[in-house]
Amino acid sequence: MSEQRRSVSISGSGRLGGGEYQRVTISGSGRIDGDVTAEELRISGSGRVSGRTEVGQIAISGSGRFGGAVRADEMRVSGSAKIEGPLDAKEFKSSGSFHTEGDVAAEYFKSSGSFRVGGDVEADIFKASGGFDIEGLLSADKVEIRLAGRCTVREIGGERIHVERPESLGAALLGGLAKMLTGGGMAELRTTQIEGDEIHLENTIADVVRGTRVEIGPGCKIGTVEYTETLKVHDDAVVKERKKT
Repeated sequence: MSEQRRSVSISGSGRLGGGEYQRVTISGSGRIDGDVTAEELRISGSGRVSGRTEVGQIAISGSGRFGGAVRADEMRVSGSAKIEGPLDAKEFKSSGSFHTEGDVAAEYFKSSGSFRVGGDVEADIFKASGGFDIEGLLSADKVEIRLAGRCTVREIGGERIHVERPESLGAALLGGLAKMLTGGGMAELRTTQIEGDEIHLENTIADVVRGTRVEIGPGCKIGTVEYTETLKVHDDAVVKERKKT
């Protein structure tokens, strides 16, 4: 039987060497020098890992910064997190602020705060209800975006793509909060290309939309729509060119 890993806690200000641990808890100001492997990492204060992080469960309610790649079964962010590399997580949920300079790969990705990704996002299920900026491609089987701030992505690809704007006063208030968190701007999605099977769009600005069954809702400004079965265009939408293929 392997030796039991030890658990460590930093409640004031301290540093910890990289290595293998059972549980690491940082409630003050803590730094881990080097790579870390653990079953659980919790940051409620200010924490930094200088190297690679491989953890079963990561929970950040304070401020977390990671100097290398992060791999986790589950990562939850209710504070702020920055990763100077890629993220690979089975399940990712954020209600705070998240930024990674690399790609994101996840089976389930959900954000109700704001986030920025310097590369691509690949997921089975992608859900966002705040503002975001994805510099690369968003690819997911199921994409659900509830617009509550400025959302930008280079391209979107998926089987089912649904983008909607807030419809209630509560959603509008949430949108106002998201705008403050994301630096203002309209509650809209901007991208160059969207491609999928079933597509429903609202408040979306795109050059090209390609799909099997496509619905262009209110507030959309689309250059070209290419569809194979059905196309519906709302009266409050602009589509410059329509092509059935």
